[in-house]
Amino acid sequence: MGFAQSLVLGSSAFILGIVFVCQVVDIPLLYIPVTDQAIENAYTFYGMWWEAPGAVKALFHVALGLPLIALLIKLHKWTESAMFFDGSCIVMHLATVILYLTVHIHSLRTFLPESTTTTTFSILPPPPPRAVPPTADEKVEAVRVLSAANALVGLLTVGVMGMQIGQEYARRQEEREQRELDKAAKVVEGSKKDL
Repeated sequence: MGFAQSLVLGSSAFILGIVFVCQVVDIPLLYIPVTDQAIENAYTFYGMWWEAPGAVKALFHVALGLPLIALLIKLHKWTESAMFFDGSCIVMHLATVILYLTVHIHSLRTFLPESTTTTTFSILPPPPPRAVPPTADEKVEAVRVLSAANALVGLLTVGVMGMQIGQEYARRQEEREQRELDKAAKVVEGSKKDL
């Protein structure tokens, strides 16, 4: 297993861990009847992440960006394995990034007030001002959509990890078969010399 593959697996495991932590508030919003307490718990939980220091957000953004860079480097080899496994991983990871930029950020901006955390740098543009503040129903819908997006991110991340593990398994299987072929070829050469 190479460095790039370890980087992809490590970052994906970090993202999957964050998704599992979020399931504490997501499960009551998605799989059982929604209560006011579940909504308040979600507002509080996601508000904590929204108000986190810039270093926490930067760490999360690095964990999102590193696998994509590593996968592009691995794809540059342009082998059949890289095209299938790494190409599939790039598609799944890009879907994760797109979900984050389109669903997560928009939903957080809908049901949470503007962040009071001051940072010197942000990769996200400021949101356009809303003419009308969101209603309570819009906030509930936004937090439920965010929970569903977390489930999708979890599935995509498991897919990335599965493809990377499959690539390593296929590589080892190919090496084992090649060793057996080489051993068989040596036996055939030895028997030809004996004749």
